[in-house]
This record gives sequence, C-alpha cells and structure tokens, in this order.
Amino acid sequence: MIASQIVRCMRILTLLSSGRKHSSRELQQDLAAKTDREVTIRQIQRDMRAIEQAGVPIMQERSGREQRWYVPASYRSLQPLAISDNEVLALHLLKGALGAFRNTRVHNDVERLQRKLERMAPGTVFLQEDLVTDVSPGRYATAIDDAVMERIVFAITDPHWDRVTYRSLHGSTAKTFVVSFCRLINHAGRLYVAAWHPTYKQYITLAADRIDHVERASDITMPLHEFNEERYISGRFGVYDGAVCNVHLRIDASAADFFASRMWHPSQKTTLRRDGKLDLRLTAPLSPELVSWIVSWADVLDIISPKKLKEACRDKVKRMQ
Repeated sequence: MIASQIVRCMRILTLLSSGRKHSSRELQQDLAAKTDREVTIRQIQRDMRAIEQAGVPIMQERSGREQRWYVPASYRSLQPLAISDNEVLALHLLKGALGAFRNTRVHNDVERLQRKLERMAPGTVFLQEDLVTDVSPGRYATAIDDAVMERIVFAITDPHWDRVTYRSLHGSTAKTFVVSFCRLINHAGRLYVAAWHPTYKQYITLAADRIDHVERASDITMPLHEFNEERYISGRFGVYDGAVCNVHLRIDASAADFFASRMWHPSQKTTLRRDGKLDLRLTAPLSPELVSWIVSWADVLDIISPKKLKEACRDKVKRMQ
C-alpha cells in the first residue's frame, strides 16, 4: 500500500513539474495507464497533500469548470529521476563504453561518473577487459598528456584555432601547424581527434597520444570552419583518408547475409544477385585501412573495381608472403 502510494506520488510530481498544468482527471488517467491499476480522485488528492507535506508546493489555477494543478518553476529541479527498463540497459552500455577513456585526461572524471551510474544501474554487464582489441587490432597503451587532453576538449566545446605539435606515425620529427579541433573519435582502442586544417582546407585525423603540445593560436584571425560530420565521414574508411573512388566488391553467397546485415560505410549500397552473391558498392578512399579490411576477407570476396585497389591488395599480400 505504501509502496504504491510512493509510486503514485513520484509520478504526480513528475507530471506537475513538467511545466504543464494538469486537472485531477488527467492525473487519474495517466496514473491508471502507467500503473495498470484503478486510481480514484480521492487517492490523488491524498497523494498531493502528501507531496505538499514533504515541502513541495502545489499550485492551482481554475480553467473553466476545472481546477488545474502545477508545481512552481522554482521547485521543478526537485523532479525525480525516473528510469525505465530500457534506460537501465542504456546505462549499462554507457558504463561499458566509458572504459575507452582510461589513461586520458578525463580518467578521474570518468571514474566519478561511473560511480554515479553504478548507483542507478548496479552490476557489471561487460567484461572488464576487451578480448577483441587484445587480439586485433591491438590496444594502444600510450597515455595521453593531461594538458593536451584538457586543451583538446576545451577547444571542441569553445571552438578556436590552436597551434599543435604532432608526431606522425611515419615522420621522423614532430611538426607544428594550426588546426581547429572538431570531435573526439574512439576507434579500435585508440582515441583520435578530427580537426580542420586551414592550409590544406580539409579534415585531418590526429592520434591524441601523438600530440606533444597544444596552445591557443591567438594570432590567427581567420573565420572558424563549421564542422560537417557527413563530409568528414564520407572521405574516410575508419579514420584514414585518401583519394576517394567508387569501390565495387562481390561477396560469395556463403557470406552474403553477413555482409548485407552490417554497415561498413555510410555510402554503401548492396544488391543481391540471382546466383546468391552480393554486390557491395561504396564510395571511399583507397586508404591502408580499406586495403587491410579487404585482404582480411579475401576468402569470401572479389574486387571488381577499381584496378588500383586490386593492385594495392595484391602488393600487401606479396609483402606478407
């Protein structure tokens, strides 16, 4: 009995804190629908008195023949946090995803957030270690500099130009250039940052752990570039860019269902052939990641075009041999 009244009181407080004014009849209908039980007007009146006794004022306003009830705006911050079963699942997924931010500037902040999430969705659903990234493509253990991470996040939330010192994977020395940081990307166990390069007039992707230094470029007065996520994604396969071209792959019938059920690239289009094979077309750069991906599926697909992609995959296999 007491438990059911608590549920009703929380629901009433949620409705009256929404900014709308509700009649007793509307409250009755909503409670009946949500609790799947018959609720009387007298019960609702007792519940509203209990809410007022708890210190939350309930105001009334006449609308025609009806009295309509509401909670003043100054008390709406007291609205309880109601979480559905689906939202609990989402919280568990969020807890699992936060593991990607270990050894970063926000590590301690993420740990505090995880403790709060634990109170709302207790228990462990995901493995503490990621078996997939331990095997392929591997885990990046290099820590990200605290000051660098802090400035990247600040630059994304408050856009401006920054001067970055970066050590590329293949470069022998670090280079310094101006960018506008756009978004963080968690890809294959590594944290990257998408940035706009004003000299090249294109997006680049930087591994956050290879950024040595970031400082605000106060001397740069050119207008900021507005980030276009669709444009950024369309020019990449994974985080790697390159010369974009039309790719046509033919998937064996044994793997057709698997390939058709997955989104490999935003531009992809699939066509099921009469012989059971699947034609997969996409517009993507001939990047190292695309070549590696295709080689990894060499036993179930053929490259129809372009010729340059065939040659790149053939060269990679030769090197392996």
